[in-house]
Amino acid sequence: MTIKPYILAHDSRKISTILKSIIENNENDTSFIDYPVLIGSRAAKWHVPSFRDPNDWDLVTTISQSISFIEKISTNVTFENIKLVYYPEGGLKIIGKLNELFMHKVKSSIIFDIELISDKMDLRKMKLNEALIYDEIDDDDDNGSYKFDKIEFESVDNTRPRASALMMLELCHNVKDKILFPLLSNFPCIVAPLKILEALKTSHIYWPVDFQKNIADLHLLRDLLNYKNISITRPLRDPQRDELVEFMLKTRINETEIIRGIPGAHINLNMTNEEFLDYKNNLLVQRRIPHDDIHERVKYGDQPIYEGLKEDKSKAWIKKSLFEKIDYQTKLNCVKEEAMTIALERYLIPMTSKNQETSYNLALVKICTTLTKGWFRQFAVDNYPQLLNLDKDLLLIANDIINKYPLKQQKKLPLILDPETQAIFKNILPYTEEISNFDKIKVDYRCTVERSGIKITSPVNDKVSITAIITTMYRPGMDCRQSTDWTASVVILPSEILKVLSDNDESYHHNKSKNYLDRFIDPLDLHPYYYNGYGHKNKFSELTSAHVFVLGLHTRISSDGSWGIEESSEIEEEIDIRAKSADYCANILKIPDLTGDLLFKYVLSYLNPNLQNNGDTPLEERIDKLKVKRVIPTEKPKQHLWYYAWNYILNTGKLTM
Repeated sequence: MTIKPYILAHDSRKISTILKSIIENNENDTSFIDYPVLIGSRAAKWHVPSFRDPNDWDLVTTISQSISFIEKISTNVTFENIKLVYYPEGGLKIIGKLNELFMHKVKSSIIFDIELISDKMDLRKMKLNEALIYDEIDDDDDNGSYKFDKIEFESVDNTRPRASALMMLELCHNVKDKILFPLLSNFPCIVAPLKILEALKTSHIYWPVDFQKNIADLHLLRDLLNYKNISITRPLRDPQRDELVEFMLKTRINETEIIRGIPGAHINLNMTNEEFLDYKNNLLVQRRIPHDDIHERVKYGDQPIYEGLKEDKSKAWIKKSLFEKIDYQTKLNCVKEEAMTIALERYLIPMTSKNQETSYNLALVKICTTLTKGWFRQFAVDNYPQLLNLDKDLLLIANDIINKYPLKQQKKLPLILDPETQAIFKNILPYTEEISNFDKIKVDYRCTVERSGIKITSPVNDKVSITAIITTMYRPGMDCRQSTDWTASVVILPSEILKVLSDNDESYHHNKSKNYLDRFIDPLDLHPYYYNGYGHKNKFSELTSAHVFVLGLHTRISSDGSWGIEESSEIEEEIDIRAKSADYCANILKIPDLTGDLLFKYVLSYLNPNLQNNGDTPLEERIDKLKVKRVIPTEKPKQHLWYYAWNYILNTGKLTM
């Protein structure tokens, strides 16, 4: 579980005032070090000129030094988006951007991240006993800020480990290497030594965000420190760091896990292979063949390597002592077999990627971050450069599996209705005609689109009819940093209006311009585009009165950097819904006792739609929670899942679940 940070202030003057108030009773605040410490890629670049170009300045400072930093900025420099942030159990940070101005225009910019420390107060422990008032900064800022009447921190408790940042400053106390902060001629910073930078990089290597950059940095730093041979001669051992650096690293990891969650925390290897692989209803994988059968196709020897490393063949757990006994190359091949299997199962066979090298690298990232844990994950991280070479033709394997094993259609369970509703539906059924052909929605190759519909003719006037069309779309992300979207729409409208849309060539061109060219073109202009974030207040493209039900489900990386549903105990998803009454179309049919509510039920009962790749799972979980709270009734017979969502949104006026 992750903890949401508090933004205490977003103005440089206010931040300075808060910091002064924090240390007013601690005049000798952390006086053992004279200068801030520079860490991160900027520090690495100082040591190694060939290091990649850094994007920002990462500093560790005392509170007094931070106040000095703010006050020394000249009149030609302005702060942009500066924030004072408190991470419970993590500490205080100032993050923002500096703009150097010339003739009232931005000449240059500097992004900075300042971690604050104190040897008198534990900045990880704010006293939250005062009234906390939430202050919205603006509509596009999801964080907002918090106002406190008084900000205080607990005194340092010598019985618990000190903050890792404080340990870092102590380790840098006698370091002579210095650099001047740009735009400030009298603000020198100590440059942290390489051994500190390597430990810091190790402390957050298991999180997928910026993994490729971080893993490259980590191994470059280890090469410079001569740690390279450790992973080969002693593959399951940590590099021989100084004792104090090692203790700082362990503390840093604990702090990072509190702030960002624990990647892979949900993984329980003491379960059967299928239980492990099907954990929490896998949303992103529909298997054509079992996972173990894919292993057979990428094995290096007579059998997949992992089979010889299990004491219990039925469990997903492989034994560390057996892994240690095999030679180094076989260890590497064991990880590569798993990475190739994941690449095939999650990218190449579902055709979310057609590039086998990219798919293999993405799978390797998952092994190094959220899909494994413990010593196996550490081995993959420590030996990452040796694992990068893909030496099998995965595309050939993927195409063979796709051709020989077509996907099985998901079963749609029939809905059981109460007798009264069944009687009404029985009267509608003779006047219902299923629509079998639709022009295809044009999307990119990753997307899956399904469309179905019915036409209901009025028993009173056969010249009057309505049409209901249901569209679902599944758009998977390309890698572990991207997200996955599901959308669904139920459109109910008079049939003559649909005929106008079908015959209108202008609809095609209008939709093409509205939905970003070739990414999404609906010939009927019925299915709305879903804006999954990016600050859009209106999540869906233009809706009309015909859109009786519209659902957008957006899964994203959770705060620990893992996938929101499949691979993290911290589920992060957005479920956006729009609901409108179907009364108008129900009334024009002139069918006795038919209401908009019953019409929507009938459409769902007849077509019985569902989202591809188990996409309804997050919605089902949310509805179950509302049923437990008795917000949604649990009466029988059970209704279609989408009906619960439609009815809830329609009656509450909310836009999300």
